[in-house]
Amino acid sequence: MTAVITAAVAVTTYAYGTYKSIEENKKGRQATERAQAASERQYAAESKKAEVQNIRSVRQQIRQARVAQSSMLNVGAQTGGMGGSGLAGGVSSIGSQLGSNLGYMSEIAAVNTAIGKAGLDYSRAMGEASMASSRANEYAAVAGLGSTIFGAVGGAGAFKSPAPKVS
Repeated sequence: MTAVITAAVAVTTYAYGTYKSIEENKKGRQATERAQAASERQYAAESKKAEVQNIRSVRQQIRQARVAQSSMLNVGAQTGGMGGSGLAGGVSSIGSQLGSNLGYMSEIAAVNTAIGKAGLDYSRAMGEASMASSRANEYAAVAGLGSTIFGAVGGAGAFKSPAPKVS
């Protein structure tokens, strides 16, 4: 009788431990899902910030180009050089430099977006890996419980039929 009680206590304890393990794994998965959502929000905010900074930089570049062109035109008007090829070349050069700068800024923005997206993809993959690991732990706990119960009821020996009696 004591062996039966001991086995019952052992199985009950193991079942409770398995239950709690599964519950904690669920909490872990939920935390991972929250972390993924937070990572996506962070990516969105950083993308918006980069976009705003890029717009500000573009405006600054355009403003500086316009000031340089205006200054050049002013000097040309004061010195009687309006309509000269030197003035036209200088103004055109400023416009060309502006175009080059804006192209570079566009490339940098694209690279920054790719870097942010790669970080987000990494975060998602790590979250999925964590959740898969959590599910694997749950299945292992259930398998362990099954193994314990199987052993408690006699294991493979429980399936043996008694030897026939020879009379």
